[in-house]
Amino acid sequence: MDLKQLRNPVWERSDNLRDPSIYKTEEGYHLFYSRYSNKDWSKPENWAIGYTFTKDFVHYEQDRDISAKGFASPGDLIIWNGKYILPYQSYPETPTMLCYSVSEDLKNWTEPVFFLEEARNLPWNQAERVIDPTFVVSGNRLHCFFVGTDRMHYERATNLVGHAYTDDPELKKWVITTVDSPLIGASKAAPDGAENVTVYRKQDEWVMIYSEGLFEQHLAYAVSTDLIQWEFKGKIDIEVQNWMTVRYGAPYVWKETECFMMILMGEDKSNHTTFGLLSSVDGIHWKMLKEK
Repeated sequence: MDLKQLRNPVWERSDNLRDPSIYKTEEGYHLFYSRYSNKDWSKPENWAIGYTFTKDFVHYEQDRDISAKGFASPGDLIIWNGKYILPYQSYPETPTMLCYSVSEDLKNWTEPVFFLEEARNLPWNQAERVIDPTFVVSGNRLHCFFVGTDRMHYERATNLVGHAYTDDPELKKWVITTVDSPLIGASKAAPDGAENVTVYRKQDEWVMIYSEGLFEQHLAYAVSTDLIQWEFKGKIDIEVQNWMTVRYGAPYVWKETECFMMILMGEDKSNHTTFGLLSSVDGIHWKMLKEK
């Protein structure tokens, strides 16, 4: 991947592209995303999990839907018990719930398997919805960060981040560590909460970057040594380019040999969403690619 030759946004289509997730292999980059079409947010037939493959973020191939209609927000693809697991959610019909599909070859995917349904009934999840799954494998334990919504205490809906983990190979028995209160709630910087978590390893600690705020969305980060207790560091300042002037969010971070890379969703003045790339030497401070 030649960063000097790339320009943001690195991928754009007639459809709106949202919620990117990258899985890197020796052959190249598997890009999973939410495909949103036809400008009617409320219809399930306008949503699906999309997939494409690229070797260089210039040429893309095999672009297609890998889910039925009515699904969105792919999270981190992981290997669990020798198989590929991709988490995502049903959307937009209620109740929105977490699910995953299984693959042995990154091409053929099972029908969605729903999981962690008990998170709908958490006391702080007043809307009884669960969205935006993020999987993190640490040893023999699988962690899942997710988002619920509180509609009770604020004028607008507030998205809140929760956490659970499992040691169950079948992903059926989960321990929710955020039963009484969310991991990330409302704050002065973001009275309408947070969503879209990405978590990655940086030397001896974990780093979480997430979309802070819904209406005035931006990026913020936190660090942890155990994926349960987090120290919140605040906003990440990045250059705003034309493809992301309205808002940006839904980050996904992965490690290259010499740097960290982030793929980010941006919304422009015509309310069209595309993907751009940023790089970082230390995994904390981020530099945009040049713009087209």
